[in-house]
Amino acid sequence: MTPLGIDEAKERLLSMIGETVYVHLEVNPEAYIRNVACRLKDVAIMGDHAYRVHLVFTEPAGLLSISGVTDFVDDGGAIVITGFDDQSRIRQTLTVSRGCLAV
Repeated sequence: MTPLGIDEAKERLLSMIGETVYVHLEVNPEAYIRNVACRLKDVAIMGDHAYRVHLVFTEPAGLLSISGVTDFVDDGGAIVITGFDDQSRIRQTLTVSRGCLAV
């Protein structure tokens, strides 16, 4: 995994606009969804140190918003966006990829 700065992460996500992407979201404790296919319409990353990420989708229409994001990495083409709690445990992870991930 390669760490990304916020500008590089946003640039990579913006490069996926108009494409079908696969969204994978895990929120701890105990919420998980994997390989949801949708067409990416828009991307916004806001904040300072703890970021908010908004993804807008078409086909089907939808919005995904995640806050408290602290880290962005490239995992072989998939963009992994993670937020940690005050004890350095993963609180949530959002992955956006161009292909399905293993289940």
